[in-house]
Amino acid sequence: MPGLVAFNRRWGIGSDDLVFPIIIENCFRFAWLIAISVVFHVNKDAFDCSSGHLLRIYFIGVITILVTSAVMNIIIIHTSMKGTITNVKPRRGIPIMLYFKLGLLVPETVWVVLGTYWAFGKSYECDSAVVWTVKGAALFAWVAGFFMLIGILLVFDPVGTQKQKNRIARRMTHGSEMRLSDSVDAASKVWEMRCRLLCCCVAFKQDNRNAFTDVSKLVADFFQDVDLVPTDIAAGLILIHHQQMRRGRELMSIRVERSAGESHPDESQPVNGVMAAPSCPVPESWMTVKMMAHFMSYALGSYGWPFYMYTNLVTGLCKLATKCKCCACMRSSENVNFDNACECHTAAIKKVTGISDQDLIFVSFHNKFKEIPFYVAVDREHKSVVISIRGTLSLEDALVDLSAAGMPIDIEGVENAYVHGAMLDCANYIKDRIAALQLLSKAFDMLPGCSRLVIVGHSLGAGVAAILSILLKPQHQDLVCFAYSPPGGLMSPSASAHVQSYVCSVVVGKDLVPRLGMPTMNDLKMKIMQALDECKLPKHRILAKGCMRIACGCLTSPEADTDMAAREEPLLDSGSGTHYSTTAGEDATPNQALREAVMNSGTETEWLMTPPGQILHIEEVEEGGFCSGTPDYTASWVHPHNFNEILISPSMVLDHFPDVVMDALQQLNDRNYVPQAQQERPSDVRT
Repeated sequence: MPGLVAFNRRWGIGSDDLVFPIIIENCFRFAWLIAISVVFHVNKDAFDCSSGHLLRIYFIGVITILVTSAVMNIIIIHTSMKGTITNVKPRRGIPIMLYFKLGLLVPETVWVVLGTYWAFGKSYECDSAVVWTVKGAALFAWVAGFFMLIGILLVFDPVGTQKQKNRIARRMTHGSEMRLSDSVDAASKVWEMRCRLLCCCVAFKQDNRNAFTDVSKLVADFFQDVDLVPTDIAAGLILIHHQQMRRGRELMSIRVERSAGESHPDESQPVNGVMAAPSCPVPESWMTVKMMAHFMSYALGSYGWPFYMYTNLVTGLCKLATKCKCCACMRSSENVNFDNACECHTAAIKKVTGISDQDLIFVSFHNKFKEIPFYVAVDREHKSVVISIRGTLSLEDALVDLSAAGMPIDIEGVENAYVHGAMLDCANYIKDRIAALQLLSKAFDMLPGCSRLVIVGHSLGAGVAAILSILLKPQHQDLVCFAYSPPGGLMSPSASAHVQSYVCSVVVGKDLVPRLGMPTMNDLKMKIMQALDECKLPKHRILAKGCMRIACGCLTSPEADTDMAAREEPLLDSGSGTHYSTTAGEDATPNQALREAVMNSGTETEWLMTPPGQILHIEEVEEGGFCSGTPDYTASWVHPHNFNEILISPSMVLDHFPDVVMDALQQLNDRNYVPQAQQERPSDVRT
């Protein structure tokens, strides 16, 4: 931080990002230097053949270039290791060194071309080992050049020139009268192009193009006020993870001191700056682990055969074949839409849920932007009609997730009610399909005397299920909803409080998705910038420590890993000031004011959203990492404010997977676990 400036443009790499890439390059260069030198020494008398002097010259030239480049690389590595992430002065000579390194590429390229011509364009009477060594050297050089070109393209910033101009303007105006609109528009166009290239198969329809534009503008706005490269973000996440672990240990010690004390302080008062979580409402009688585990199977089944095969890698195909229908396209079922030729998706639903053909009222795997798959079934065990909505499994679904603007929703007696706009459109689509086909009437006709409607979903499906529950609640009073791993930016606090009587959310561990939202993302961005400002270590050491922590989490026990974390040197200097500098020698105060001004202006226009309803938070008793065995879980009812901060952890993505949610609920159900309201735990307090 900031991005490297060379050739009068800003690049997507920092001056301290050259350590590991050039170390890797030097390893290859040294290995090839040793190989070339050994071959040259062993065959020094074999160059007396016809035109052998050309091969001798090539060997000498290659050795000279390799030695010169290796020495230059060592100098760059040494310089790139200097300073800290924000202190770039010790590395101010890096651009000049890169110019010199680029100059070395000119003779190296010429030598490679000559070597290729000499090796492949001429015939020699020399020893074949010598000739093939030259051919190998030429081929190796072309492969290395190809990967170097790929690396340059990866760090090329299409709006680098515009960003450099804006940075110069900021320095000249000292933070006043800054106009970032040109940079934001250019960045938005670049992100839109990237999104369309990544999702080229869905980028042709007008609705999708509009979504790409909105998402690109959102991303460009998010990054407009920072000068961070990807490795800065990675280092910042490692630092924040370190902060959160240290804070967790401190809060745990506070909890132990409170429990051991003879007199307990007032829980409503902060202790050492720590405030306990507010109390949660009493859960409804149907909000039991048994019910959650049972209906989670319906949410899991909505993902169809791909996820069934993922969770049954060895036997999945054989098990699924018993429920498939061969040549279903010739005799397709009226209640199954947009399945494949053998109705494998429908077969997976029946296999996971255990329901029969006649209890599967309607299945639709039609998938477009704001039109997501769902199915309606009859659950005879609990005498309920179930609507299950699939989560994110396609590029169109991802577009729905990212189209995060809020939209007002009409809820009687609730003011300031709004929800995720794209998910509201999905809910209206499902509601219209259900009404047009009279699916609920058909389903309830199969359960005389029963009126309970259960709506379930996971991830995107959980968000749509919660909103659909609001839309259908006036017509179906006996309606409940299970939202598994719902999005964090789903509905306003007032709407979330309103649905607490009929929406139950389930979150596992440090799942990222229930914590995602523009407020939490901006909070994370501010924390990354502050952590980078306070860090007293160079970036390469931070990244190395992060990789070591992941490795130690797999190779050691949780207790040993915790002890090691407590003993290791601090990554942050809490006594240092927070001075965010975008260029070497630049005054930090105006840039800090700029950062705060832009961030505050962003938060003023944000839609404040939370997960829906009452929330059951399932946690591992001891977090053991990737390589630990099956974890033991505990669960408690928590307040939505528990998810107003993104927790950095290796499990933050895996905890979102539906099979992880299913396994956790099943384990709690097998133990007849009864969750209690969360009192004061390290994970439910905020400083």
